[in-house]
Amino acid sequence: MNFRRHAMPVSPEIQPAAQWQNNELTLQNPLFREIWRLEPGGQLRLVSFRRAGGPEWISPRPPPAPGPDDAPICAPADSSTAGTRAWNATFSTRADGLILTAELRLDAPENAPATGNAVILPAGAAPRRPLHRLHTFKLHPLIAGAVHQLTGSETDATLRELEAATGTEKNIQLAGRIRVKPNGQTFITPPAIAHPFFGFYPRHLVVRDIQFVDQTDHHSNLVFEREYLMQSGERCLPLQTNLVCIEDTASREGDGFFWLLMAPLHRVRKRWSAVFDFLLAFQKGALTATACPAGYALARVAYTGGRAGATRALHAFQRAFYTVPPAPARSPETCNPLGYKPDAAGAVAENLAIRNPHGRHVTSSGTAFPPEHSALLLSNTWGDRCGAASLSEKFILDEIAAARALGVEVVQIDDGWQKGATVNTPVAGNQGVWNGFWAADPEFWTVNASRFPRGLAPLVEAADKAVVSLGLWYAPDSTGDLANWEKDAAQILKLWREHRITFFKLDAVKLHSRLAETRFHALCDRVLGESGGAIFFDFDATAEHRPTYWGRPGGGELFLENRFTEEGNYHPHQTLRALWSLAHYIRPKRIRLEFLNPARNEPDYVGDPLRPLAYPPEYLFAITMPGAPLAWFEISRVPAVVIERWRPLIVLWKQHREAFQNGSVFPVGRAPNGFSWTGFVSLAEPDADGPRSLYALLFRELTPDENAVIDLPVLLELPKPGRAQKLAGEGAVTIGEGKLIAYIPAAQHFLFARWEM
Repeated sequence: MNFRRHAMPVSPEIQPAAQWQNNELTLQNPLFREIWRLEPGGQLRLVSFRRAGGPEWISPRPPPAPGPDDAPICAPADSSTAGTRAWNATFSTRADGLILTAELRLDAPENAPATGNAVILPAGAAPRRPLHRLHTFKLHPLIAGAVHQLTGSETDATLRELEAATGTEKNIQLAGRIRVKPNGQTFITPPAIAHPFFGFYPRHLVVRDIQFVDQTDHHSNLVFEREYLMQSGERCLPLQTNLVCIEDTASREGDGFFWLLMAPLHRVRKRWSAVFDFLLAFQKGALTATACPAGYALARVAYTGGRAGATRALHAFQRAFYTVPPAPARSPETCNPLGYKPDAAGAVAENLAIRNPHGRHVTSSGTAFPPEHSALLLSNTWGDRCGAASLSEKFILDEIAAARALGVEVVQIDDGWQKGATVNTPVAGNQGVWNGFWAADPEFWTVNASRFPRGLAPLVEAADKAVVSLGLWYAPDSTGDLANWEKDAAQILKLWREHRITFFKLDAVKLHSRLAETRFHALCDRVLGESGGAIFFDFDATAEHRPTYWGRPGGGELFLENRFTEEGNYHPHQTLRALWSLAHYIRPKRIRLEFLNPARNEPDYVGDPLRPLAYPPEYLFAITMPGAPLAWFEISRVPAVVIERWRPLIVLWKQHREAFQNGSVFPVGRAPNGFSWTGFVSLAEPDADGPRSLYALLFRELTPDENAVIDLPVLLELPKPGRAQKLAGEGAVTIGEGKLIAYIPAAQHFLFARWEM
């Protein structure tokens, strides 16, 4: 594989910095600065946050203190702190490539002396237990904000009690409470582990609450947004979400910042989360805010450019902190763990943390972003709904040969390669299981001898000759809160060491507790660590309780959805809509997205103008080009005429994917609905091989309009007006007055074009 380093020089003077002095913590790089102040009670309060040259977000006035029965904010349910004991502060920093980590540990041990930076608390109730609070911050030189995580004995104990006390009065005290009177008046009691409130300095704000939906076996509309123009009549907004964007409507530059909670969706973690993730409220006329990340990492990043600026900042953030590097050029026999030290599940300090599992690959060689793992074209045997019926040595050998001919880079064998039977691959006398795999058969994850009597060796040999990688489906055992996570990690590593399997689709995961989530991350971290980053995951988002969008953004792609041509379940415009909607917030290359064999099950689409065969075969693949394409079919059974239509576009895509996907990607046009003009643009970074480029990937759906004028994000650096070079598809496109002027002669066709700048 060819991996390019997109070089953006980073000089030492713009490296992030962190300083602890006089009970204040200052974090900064050339793009932003924020200041935190340690207060009596051991609370760390945000007192300043601004981008370089931008407005101050935090009011200098302390937020109004809530009373015992104030509306909308009441006094915390448990406001006791550490009494008269002293909080001892210990501060340290360390650099990991371009990422700076700053840690502030606050200890309130019994009989602690009031020395150094210690803070003497006012008289009050004694603590129930010795306390320590660990504030961890991470900074990157090209991100206008930091990632913050609060952990420690206090947080851990509170979360354990919270999870164990579901549905009781104790749970209300721990999680906080929302009460609404019949007249609509709302009273919110924040939990004790919520961050301290701060007041906003700008007077006119708009708040966007972005809700994500997973379990895609049952949902097709995956993003919803509610917008609030804040004024005192709104009173309060308790939000249960992962992402909030806040923008100053008076700013000419579209100033804003996003809050991003690095956690599974709220429905997954509801048992061990507070009643809100974010809270904005007018208290005595002042707009105040807080967050309750409950032990998870929380990012706050400033941006300009309004909505498009938020998209660019979110994509850059994911790239900076959660880049998946290219695999090391070494075999399992010569790969040494990169400093990995196995921990017991209860001692994995970073399992719910600001994880950059591949941060050690980020060198200080003068580039802003490290080389990245390409979003490879992967096939999977499950997409034609044959289950395990087709699986055999001959069939997979045929798939490998067909993959080489088409240009597929990874052939993944789904459920059925293993000895054990699942509910989807039952055998005579065995209906299979969907959990408890190790109890069902200690040899569950050995190779199925009846389907592959010679094991995987012939397949690995054929894949090597075809220059194709081999992948497998795998389901970690969720029994007992993933009590068998170490067995699963060892089995995945064994398959890698013995058969050089480097791609695993992780399915059937059930995160029903905080411990289960902790152990799932421990499993992934161990595999990534012991393989030296050679193994890549696809994290299934189709069902149950899983990390999906924000719970595990590093380590591989997000396997977004199962769609099949049976019963007319697959519609290309729905696939395009899913990617287009998510791409406003999630880097498209993180999303594994399907294209199917359009020749199957045509009778199931009779009379449907949006059926797969209504489009040229190339259109189906073009939809997936911004992401990680999934050939969701048996390659060896696709008609030759379809293969011949796909092959040239796949070759072309590989030539441009690095530049397109690692650039600033923006959805443009209208939301896809089968009858619109829509698409993506990408401003590619310059590299040593050539100039900067602007790409346009446009889709004319089933609309009579052969011409379209499409607005471009105002923050884009545009080439000189002129016609673009057509790379694939039909039609032409030019740029004029900040807009794309596009022509595609036939409906349900696409255009892929590029300008050199």
